[in-house]
Amino acid sequence: MRPNVDCPPKSLLELKCLIAKRGIVFPARLERVARQVLTEPELVAFESAAAIARKCDVSETTVLRLPKHVGLQTFADMKRLFQDHLRDVASRGSPSPQNLVE
Repeated sequence: MRPNVDCPPKSLLELKCLIAKRGIVFPARLERVARQVLTEPELVAFESAAAIARKCDVSETTVLRLPKHVGLQTFADMKRLFQDHLRDVASRGSPSPQNLVE
């Protein structure tokens, strides 16, 4: 199930829009990881692939496949995308849990 992503998402919001428009469809285990990290973006921003894998009850390899599946090159690229999002949220003021995923 290769995604039809012409160019990588430049923000977490862009990634969420791609997913919402069904521009990216996930196999079951990747979907489990995607749901978890979109709910808790700080996981990707601050944790290792191994820690995310344990939290999602999948292999580390599955976590490392997620960035490629959404059009990014590496886990480090995905980590940067999530860090940038959290930095942006923090710069807008005190983040509420809702702001973290918007």
